[in-house]
Amino acid sequence: MKPLVEIRDRSEYQRRMNELLRIDPRRTVVLTVDMQNEYLDMKVATSPVAPDESKRVIGHANKLLAFARAEGLPVIHAYVKRRPAEVERGFFVTGVMTEASRQARLSQNAQAEARKGPDRIDGTPAAEIPTELVKPGDLHVTTKRSMDSFLGTDLDTLVARTFKAETVVITGINTDTCVYSTAFSAQNRGYQPVVISDCVASMRGLDHHWMALELMSRSIAWVMTVDEFKAKVQAARMLQPAAAH
Repeated sequence: MKPLVEIRDRSEYQRRMNELLRIDPRRTVVLTVDMQNEYLDMKVATSPVAPDESKRVIGHANKLLAFARAEGLPVIHAYVKRRPAEVERGFFVTGVMTEASRQARLSQNAQAEARKGPDRIDGTPAAEIPTELVKPGDLHVTTKRSMDSFLGTDLDTLVARTFKAETVVITGINTDTCVYSTAFSAQNRGYQPVVISDCVASMRGLDHHWMALELMSRSIAWVMTVDEFKAKVQAARMLQPAAAH
């Protein structure tokens, strides 16, 4: 399907919106979405992102998460870990469109064919997060079963009631599905969604990745780099009373 209209440059709007964003580190959590070997480890992945994209995302995410932990920001990993009982009963598809394409053996992934069976089964290497991205003290939400990390999980309870957060910083895979859906859901729940462009990627390619970032930055989320986010937090720290440190 060809675009019906010319794509307009919204970069000035995006720049101004990023300038307006204020982040309170005391009310901010950092979230990874499906940041798993299923997408990032070429040895075990059945739906990998491009190898250079995997390297980019892991490198920048490592930098972001190290900064977040040093600043005392909670780190939450939301991802899929399928129980064997779910797989035995055929519950391993995220949606009807996904199932239709799987059955037709259609794939938009330039690196791999369509999945032949269930992915990210608990106890398999593909279900795990790369070890360099996980540290003691991180929280894990493994009951994600749809593209939305909030739907049917206790993520909202953690964010709203445990940490009383107002800003949710989002990273992960895939930019155009689970990251997008989670950002949309965060917006609907009244949070400030901030998507870190360095730390997201799509197995469907750079065009899907770019389109999702553009749509999010134009309507539902702030999109910025790791360094831009760090600068926001550091600027906020300068304004806080000494006792808050």
